[in-house]
Amino acid sequence: MFNQKIKIMRKILKLKTIVSLFLALFVIVMINSCKKDEEKDDPPELPPVGSLLMDFSDFDDPADTISKHKAIETYQNWGHSFVTVAFWNILATVSMGMPALAFAEAVNHQPVYLGENSWEWSYEITVGPVVYTIKLVTNRVSNEEYIMKMLVSKSGTQGFDDFKWFEGTVRYDQTSAYWILYENPSNPNELLDIDWTMDWEAGTYTIKYTYIKPGTIENGSYIKHGVTGESPYDAYYTVSVSMNTVEIEWNKTTKAGRVKDPFKFGDTDWHCWDENLMDTVCL
Repeated sequence: MFNQKIKIMRKILKLKTIVSLFLALFVIVMINSCKKDEEKDDPPELPPVGSLLMDFSDFDDPADTISKHKAIETYQNWGHSFVTVAFWNILATVSMGMPALAFAEAVNHQPVYLGENSWEWSYEITVGPVVYTIKLVTNRVSNEEYIMKMLVSKSGTQGFDDFKWFEGTVRYDQTSAYWILYENPSNPNELLDIDWTMDWEAGTYTIKYTYIKPGTIENGSYIKHGVTGESPYDAYYTVSVSMNTVEIEWNKTTKAGRVKDPFKFGDTDWHCWDENLMDTVCL
């Protein structure tokens, strides 16, 4: 009888040990699970659309210089500046318009966590009769930076899947971003290299487009735009092509400015215009 009780006690102790081990294992699993949840990053704050799209607003309308009764000759300096940036304005509108529109829409949607510090925004945009499906994916690469890419799909006629529209590296503090824009689904070549920096405290920034389409004569040509906060000219473009470099400076408030173009003017002097965009003597 006594031996039987001992056997029963041993079985009970063995069972308690097994239960205790299972409970300990369960607690460890739960703790690790909680730790993983705690370690999951919040989604990154997306950079502004201005990190992709250059501002041409002060040189996108020649109407004031070609309206009736005005002599075009009196607007040569501003007019030359307008023509100089026009190619880049058109290229940005054609190449960057849709990606920038799709990117701007992302802030209206909640991202989904994919694991391993990766987030995805998924949504649709409609342009005329065409519906595009957008996937914006980010991955953390360090405590300072994350990478981002935009994939776009279109169903139906001339449809395509997951064309990589652009990709790049962004700082979490939104002081810089570097992008590569690809041409189109039929020709997925690299088209533009975009380099953006921002000083939020000073309210100044720079953005540079470099043309990098393979096999083209002007590969390496660029336009750089900046807002400096300096006086009297607080904004500029530098436009560099294979044969020439043009410098343009102006005041964003008064619109007065100046241009330097050795090829056009045959000298290295500044050539100015006033607040009415009319040619004037540089002071």
